Amino acid sequence: MLVLLVLLSQLTLADSLYSHGYYEEARIEYLRVFLFHPELKQEIGPRLRYAISLTKYDETKGIEELNSIVNDFPGLSINFKTDIARQYIQANRNYLAISLLSDTEEKELLGLAYLLDDQISNARNTFVESGDYELAGQIDDHIRSPKKSERTAVLLSLILPGAGQTYAGNPRQGFMDFTLNMGSAYLLYNAIRQHKYVDACLVFFFLLNRFYLGSLHNAQQSAISHNQQLHQEWLNTLLKDYFSNTAID
Repeated sequence: MLVLLVLLSQLTLADSLYSHGYYEEARIEYLRVFLFHPELKQEIGPRLRYAISLTKYDETKGIEELNSIVNDFPGLSINFKTDIARQYIQANRNYLAISLLSDTEEKELLGLAYLLDDQISNARNTFVESGDYELAGQIDDHIRSPKKSERTAVLLSLILPGAGQTYAGNPRQGFMDFTLNMGSAYLLYNAIRQHKYVDACLVFFFLLNRFYLGSLHNAQQSAISHNQQLHQEWLNTLLKDYFSNTAID
């Protein structure tokens, strides 16, 4: 009886610390409980609370412990799977949350994991399955929204260095690349005009060629960055409008 009372008091202390957000202290108490009563590691409740506490202290080790729980308890209930998936999402292991929830009816959290993992089409299909057609429509609108073409940006800079960056919403970079290319072109022209062909070759290979090819690369990257920024802004708005009440802490 005394042993049982000690066990209950230790476990109660750990649970109390956990519920009040003292995760580091809770982690230590759970370790103490498991040390003296290793059989409790076979119970999902204490084990999961310990794993979450560990995640707050050391994210990598906490995720490893959560993975162990998933492997050790193959028949997890939807509630426990949801709790673990929230921890995965918070730690930006969205692919783990997707794997855990893909065979469940928890479509809202699964759709969120797909969104955060940039699997937009899968997120859209998941929300359609759950009957959330409004959210699916928001994703459809985003997919159809105009975006800057990497190919067009490169083609424009191929014709006129800097034009692709300006098209992609980065006029400052475009002006800089235009200036560098025009300056290099002038040096090349001047060297040829003065019959300094060695200098002309040096200017062409080490200045003009570098800046011209760099302009093409910058044009592509400007288009990518522009689209990524628009996507992130859209995603932030979507999360605020539709998932503000979805706790993932």
